[in-house]
Amino acid sequence: MKRRRPWMVALARLNQGENHLEFVLDIEEIGGSEHEVTENPTFEQLIGPVRVSLDISRTGRRLFVRGKVGFRARLQCASCGAEYERDFAEDLVPEYVSWEDKPVPAEQELSGEDLGRARLEGDMLDLTAPVRDAIHLAIPMAPKCRPDCRGVCPSCGKDWNEGPCGCADKGNTAGHPFVDLGEAEPPSE
Repeated sequence: MKRRRPWMVALARLNQGENHLEFVLDIEEIGGSEHEVTENPTFEQLIGPVRVSLDISRTGRRLFVRGKVGFRARLQCASCGAEYERDFAEDLVPEYVSWEDKPVPAEQELSGEDLGRARLEGDMLDLTAPVRDAIHLAIPMAPKCRPDCRGVCPSCGKDWNEGPCGCADKGNTAGHPFVDLGEAEPPSE
């Protein structure tokens, strides 16, 4: 039996005005993988399902989508290297315009107003790209396991979140790239 694809919305089912939609999906269902954000080395994997809750406002040729994409991810702290999990609830705000009754030549330059909109062609609204984009844009490039993460000692590798290592006290700052800048000591508490 073929599973219903709630991220593919038939335009005929949308009323003028507000339409509410909620669904849960596995990232594989929309062509992704649990290791979706491969270009970010601090991202490990998505954990569990992706939850989508949104309102679709239909006004004439335009569809305004406003909602949230919720998911859990395993990340690696950019400061201390520890793996940790974090929940995300990211905004989903694409705008679609139907161009079927007003075709735009490919060589025509789009106005600033049109740049923030996606073309809506055919009889289905496909939410695959905005959901995946929300996931990709949510993952920080340098995540921290906690706001006050102190990192690790560049000399001995001790996690400064667990306490000082004593390298700076012993004058053991050889090989530390920032020793001349006074950054060879653990951050003060």
